[in-house]
Amino acid sequence: MRSSDAKKFDPQNALHKAMGYSPDKKAPAGPFWVEGEKSPYQVHDITHFPDWRNIIVWDAYFNNMTAGLMIISVICWAFGPVVFSRLMPFALTLALILVCVDFVLLICDLGDSWRFSHSMRVLHFTSPLSVGVWGLACYATCLGIAVVLYWLGIASNSAGMHGLSRLLVLVARPFTVLSFIGAVVVICYKGVVFSCTSQPGVKKARWLSPFMVADALLLGLASYTILAVFIFGMRAGMWLILPLYILLVARCVSFGLIWLDVRARARKIYSKAGNTITMLVVLAFGGAVPAICALPGAWGLLLAALLVLLCGIWERYWLIGLARHC
Repeated sequence: MRSSDAKKFDPQNALHKAMGYSPDKKAPAGPFWVEGEKSPYQVHDITHFPDWRNIIVWDAYFNNMTAGLMIISVICWAFGPVVFSRLMPFALTLALILVCVDFVLLICDLGDSWRFSHSMRVLHFTSPLSVGVWGLACYATCLGIAVVLYWLGIASNSAGMHGLSRLLVLVARPFTVLSFIGAVVVICYKGVVFSCTSQPGVKKARWLSPFMVADALLLGLASYTILAVFIFGMRAGMWLILPLYILLVARCVSFGLIWLDVRARARKIYSKAGNTITMLVVLAFGGAVPAICALPGAWGLLLAALLVLLCGIWERYWLIGLARHC
């Protein structure tokens, strides 16, 4: 018999036959179990229960911060090369450190380090985990190459090899642009993956992705501001005040829209005082107070950036707590 005439083996039909279905009838599509009984999925042991108390919170925090810092760094470098070009190696190095911390947290969250490598075998555009892992890995790889090239260029320049230094910096730029594209994927994916988990509390948060994007950019800008002020003083920091105001408004507005989506769940999970404190922290200490502190000078701008970073932690503990408490 020719191989083309042989009947193809269908594992789903074979499983149905083993469970007692007639081979003459077409196997039913979809999951098969008796109504009222537990499904095969439900009787399996949970291989790893995510740590919604801490690991996922910090994973979201460092993930947003590294992606936001990368995007802000490239934008500042593109529109203000005279002021911010010298800050690029420091900003990229900090972004690389943050993404390495995020990798550790992500692998701990998955529970099995092999799950991360399995997600890298095939890229599924319909799978948030696959897209996120591929985006994060490509972003980190390009970022690492760019950081190495930038610092080699600086070392070559210090050694008097100016031609080699310019060549290394020139080669680093395409990898910087690729890192920027990877950061855009990472920053947009995080809100989607939380929304599609269908966890109580976040599955109805339609404004979660816009909030994650706006807040990640704000966290990145705060980190970049601290670097700029510490290394180059207020001369660099003054250019970041207007973007800071814009992103502070975006944070407060997007958080207010999320509150409208999840207020029923929030009132069920947290006390009235807890929700009031959260709104006060985000709108006042994460919005109005940093806007006021940014005006006086370098120390005020540093305080504003620090308040933004601290508020980001509070936001994520509150938001992910909506899904954690079932």
